[in-house]
Amino acid sequence: MIILYTSPGCGPCVATKRALDRAGLAYEERAGAEWPEEVERLARIAGSRQGPLVVAGDQVWSGFRADLLGKMVGQCPS
Repeated sequence: MIILYTSPGCGPCVATKRALDRAGLAYEERAGAEWPEEVERLARIAGSRQGPLVVAGDQVWSGFRADLLGKMVGQCPS
């Protein structure tokens, strides 16, 4: 399962959602403001608060990461 913690007006959040949509990968979007404790925990793990915070299995990262999204697409059956 992929979970995105996003915020309004976040360009990298939009880019990440578009990439996941194009790849046909399902995800759950959560408003970061509604999950402040989880966002803080994930930001510590990712080392950054830049949106979106992405949880994909055992991976956590922040921001639009085409490299990591590409690896996910390559690992998922079409």
